[in-house]
This record gives sequence, C-alpha cells and structure tokens, in this order.
Amino acid sequence: MKFAKVLEQTLVEEEIPDDWVEAAIKYKTLKKCINQVVKELSLFGLGQNTLKLILHNDSSVIEVPQEDANASNPAIAHYSLTKKDNNIISTLKISFDYSDEYTDEHIRELAQEIKSRIEKLLGDDQELTAAKVELTDADKLVISPQSSHKIEEVDETKSDSPTSKRVNLEIVLNSDSKFFSMLNEELESLDALKKREEDRLMNEVDQVRSSLVTLASPEKYRKGDLYKWRELFRMYLDSEVFFRYNETTSSGSERTAEQVKKNLDAFMERAQNSGILTSFRNKKSKLAFNQFAHINSHLLKVLQFQSINSTALRKILKKFDKQTSLGIRNEFPKLISNDHVFMTGASIAQSVCYVIQSSILKLVPQLEDFTCPICLSIAYKPIKLNCGHIFCVRCLVKMKQRSKADCPICRLHNAVLEADGSNLDEKSLAIMKRYFPTEVRMKLKERDQEHYTEFVGQGKCIIM
Repeated sequence: MKFAKVLEQTLVEEEIPDDWVEAAIKYKTLKKCINQVVKELSLFGLGQNTLKLILHNDSSVIEVPQEDANASNPAIAHYSLTKKDNNIISTLKISFDYSDEYTDEHIRELAQEIKSRIEKLLGDDQELTAAKVELTDADKLVISPQSSHKIEEVDETKSDSPTSKRVNLEIVLNSDSKFFSMLNEELESLDALKKREEDRLMNEVDQVRSSLVTLASPEKYRKGDLYKWRELFRMYLDSEVFFRYNETTSSGSERTAEQVKKNLDAFMERAQNSGILTSFRNKKSKLAFNQFAHINSHLLKVLQFQSINSTALRKILKKFDKQTSLGIRNEFPKLISNDHVFMTGASIAQSVCYVIQSSILKLVPQLEDFTCPICLSIAYKPIKLNCGHIFCVRCLVKMKQRSKADCPICRLHNAVLEADGSNLDEKSLAIMKRYFPTEVRMKLKERDQEHYTEFVGQGKCIIM
C-alpha cells in the first residue's frame, strides 16, 4: 500500500481529531509539488536521476551522474538551500568549465546557445512567463521569478588559471519554492499543535496531582486509598509504558508508539483484573484513575500522530530526492532544525512523563525504594553507610556481630564497622513512618519475635 493511502488510513483508524488532521503534513499535495519541480527541471534539460545539459542540439547531450560530477566535467550542477528570515531560498547553479582545447569563440557560442534555448522556453511555456533571465555583475546568468524576461549579453567569468574559463548559470525555480514554503508552514502548524497539546496534558497532570494529595494522604490511610494507589503505580512502573527505565540514553529508553500502545493496554488490563478499581474506598479515586488513564491514552495519540508525521516528512524528502536528484533529504532538516521543535525538540513523552513521575508517582513512595537489600523487608531505622547504601539497623547489628566490616554491596572498606548512631537516615525514617505504617508495624513485630526467640531459645521448655 502506498504511503499516501497509509497516512490517510492511519488518521482515520486512530481517530485523530479534525484539528490535528488539518495540521498534518499534506503528503499528496507535496507530491504534486514535486511533480511540478520535475516538470520545470525537464524544461531546462535536467531529467530524473541524471544531470542533463543540452549543448548545440538535441543530439548533443552531456549526461553527468551527480556522483561523477567533478572539475573535469564540462558541466557541473549544484543545488543549494539557504534560509533568509523564515523563508527557504533554493538555487540551481550550472557551471561550464572549459580548457584550452576549446577556443574562446566556442565558449561564447555555447553560452549563447544556452541563452537562446532559455529565451525560447520563456516564450513558449506559460508557466515560465513570469521568469527573468539576466547577466549579473558577477557574470552569471540568473533565472528568477520576475515580470520581465529580457536577456542580457552572455559573458564569461575568467578563472585565476590561464588555461580554463568558466560560465555560471543560476536558476531559481518556482515550483521548489512552493514546495519548501508549504512544507515549512506545515511544520509550523505541527509545532503549534505540539505546544498546545503539551500544555493541555500538563494541566490534566496537575489536576490529578491535586486530587491525589487528598485521596492518597498517609494521614487517612485507614479510610483512604494510599495502599491501592501504591499498587496501581507499582503496576504502572513495572509496565514501563513509555520508557525502559534501565536504559542510560533517552533515545534508547523511549518506546515507539506501537510499543506504548501494547504496554498501556497490558497495564489497563492488569489494573482491571486486580480488582483495585472496584474496591476504592473513596469514589473520587475511581474518577482520578480514569483521568490518569486518559492522560496516558491522550499522550499515546499524540505520539502516534507525531510518529506518522515524522515518517511523512522523511518520505516526502526522500521522494523529492528520488525524482529530482537534488539531494536535500539531509540538508533541509539541518537548515530548519532550530526553527521547529517538532523535528528536533524533546519528545512530548519525555516532558509529560517526567512531570507525571515527579508530581504524581512520587506522591506515593514505593516500598522497593525503602527495602533493606539483606532481609528484603522495609529498612526500618535505616542506617546509611559512608558509601551511601542503606540497611536496616537489625541487619547492620548482625553484620557487626559476624565481624563483617565492609559494605556487602560495594565492598567499601570498614563501612559497616564505622557506622554508628550518627548514620541514622532521619529523612528516610520519617518517610517510612508516614507512608508505610503497616510495614513498619510488621517489622517491629518481627524484631520483637526475634528478640524473644534469642532470649528463651528455640528449644522446648524442660521441667526439672
């Protein structure tokens, strides 16, 4: 299936809003612009995939593949893009280099022949009647979209080398200017859409956060839903919906739209099957979760839209190069990269997910972040060693009793031996007491049971 059809089908199947569709890259229209560029180039003897320059007559054609174009060729074409303000200006430059084997008269006749052919095109083709061909002060023929098409005398540009001469011809096409202008406008629309949707998502994130401050409050955990929200967020983090958290680079951690959809569906199914959504104590918790799920679904839709437009941009530039051989696929993005956040700005998933994690998920700390790596239960009365690793005080005492002086994780010398009451992590201790009351009570119960066992021994009582 051709990409134009795939693009239309995707926008329909993913239920993309109408205002988004309006801002999308108009792939079909841009293809028509490319066809006009090809037609306009053919009028100057520049056919697809080759550099064609008509010299004396139709049978005298010089064909130079772009990869073989160099100073030894009589004719070399160069296509360049420049940016002025917010406009893209393209120029097709054809240089004629001739050594002493060609007389000056031959060079002049050749240039005059080219000038005559362009004059004929201006007179015969309606699409070029607004073009102007002139000789500039720099001895260059220039074709640009002007009202007059009078042609001045052709003259050669003398090189520093006495054995060579050069005649330069610069062509400013009408059709490629329309192509780049249209593409630039569409990228501006996508920039505005991305900013608008990102602001909307950020506002929704803030609303959910405001709700959870009360719904997941540790002060009301007996009548609230603190532990249910913790379990839901644990499922969400384990699902790694938008990112792989063990990757070190943002490009390697971010998932594709297809992967995000699969992981988000899996998370929603897991949440439904857990029974948590039907056992909330506060009815507002269900509303808050639905809003949280909507944020993720809406963000997914934005990523899908962004993905299909990125593909459309890449393919339309590739098609431009394929049909014109002008080589702008890499040059155009570099030229406008600083103007369009759609192309080079941070992914909307990165910014929104960062806010979700920092403002929503951190409202409900996870037990894994406060677990002792030795006993694998909550690290109550946490002792932070000089190396930064944290253990519960009970495990630390046991290590000292067994003469274990080094940190069991990083092996820092004497880290356990040097730990004392000043190593108590007061901040972590306060969080544990506030957010993990059930786990703390269980830890204290286990400690008391262990102390009792140590005191009376594990053997049966014997009456003498």
